[in-house]
Amino acid sequence: MDFGLWYDFRNPPRWHLPYDELYQENLEQIGWAEGAGFESVWLSEHHVTDDGYLPSLFPMLAAIAARTSSLRIGTAVLLAPLQHPIRFAEDAAVVDQLSGGRLELGLGLGYRKAEFDVLGIPKAERGSRTDELIEIARLAWGAAPFDHAGRHWRFDGVQVTPPPKQADGPPLWVAGSAPAAARRAGRLGCHFMPDAGIAPEVIELYESTLAEHGHPASARRVAINPSIHVCEDPEQGWDAVKEHYLYSYNCYRRWYAESGDPTGPPLDDPDELPRDRYVVGTPDDVVAAILALHERVRFDRLFFWARPPGLSREESDRSLELFAGEVIPRLAR
Repeated sequence: MDFGLWYDFRNPPRWHLPYDELYQENLEQIGWAEGAGFESVWLSEHHVTDDGYLPSLFPMLAAIAARTSSLRIGTAVLLAPLQHPIRFAEDAAVVDQLSGGRLELGLGLGYRKAEFDVLGIPKAERGSRTDELIEIARLAWGAAPFDHAGRHWRFDGVQVTPPPKQADGPPLWVAGSAPAAARRAGRLGCHFMPDAGIAPEVIELYESTLAEHGHPASARRVAINPSIHVCEDPEQGWDAVKEHYLYSYNCYRRWYAESGDPTGPPLDDPDELPRDRYVVGTPDDVVAAILALHERVRFDRLFFWARPPGLSREESDRSLELFAGEVIPRLAR
């Protein structure tokens, strides 16, 4: 299996750093990760937040591409319904050329009502907009003029240059853990990027949908993203990260509630968090947890939060050094 790191560049008020300092720290860490054995780095986006959640992925991907030479770089995820397909195809092609063909694109539907409202996109259209974005991007990356007449966009004789470096364009991943996401990934011949808690039968649905629509076995790749923190003592490690996990846990609960899908009230005590959702332990513990997860869900790539919101660079570095030195050699391809 391959291993990657995930960054959202969040900067919560409680642990706030100057943004240029946070960006430089993370970029330096990513540069180190390339030489330490990590295979990929992934960025996610949100908009109009109070904690600086990265809103603009392609400029940051370009910065990472300029600092690295072999890491695959990708989005996990980019909010597909909020993109204009031509601008999306152009930005992706430029970054793919700049990186020497290392770009991959994970696409999500989004759920935060505030984002759809502020950008003037009806949330009810998120599925159809995502489907159409993928269709148009594939046409655009062919570098020849094309026509398109769809539900949301119409183009006549449009040509997008430059083409991507990769002959068929950057690999596309569809994110989500619901059966609808598995069916979308399979129907469109995309790779699949579910949450780590995905039910095995949803993976089976993805695979059967790929076959149903005539996509080759090479179209089947699965990536998951558990929360992992490696430490020498599990209780000390939990104490180091639990407030940061709590911050994120409560933030997502608030966002879901604001979007009409409440998942329960926020928690006050980090020790009330469902610890089985987090892999916090020694290298031996982490290896065992990853193997158990792989036994349940046959995935090809695993990536995890390098730096949960507000976690110090030093604490993050210690975890990643242990993962690179004592986990990757035992599990990598």
